[in-house]
Amino acid sequence: MMTDGLQLMVIGMGVVFLFLVLLVILMTVMTAVVQSVTKTKVEDSAADRIAAVLAVVAAHRRNG
Repeated sequence: MMTDGLQLMVIGMGVVFLFLVLLVILMTVMTAVVQSVTKTKVEDSAADRIAAVLAVVAAHRRNG
């Protein structure tokens, strides 16, 4: 009974891990394809991230 539970756990965790690895690979490929089609590179700077976080905090404070 314990071994059946452990076996089920290992199989379930393995399936989830493989799904996540596949997801990361597909997202990387999709990013490369989209960037090659659009010929633009999206550059994310620290200032942009800080501005986005501050905007979200300000909106949250306004809306309660």
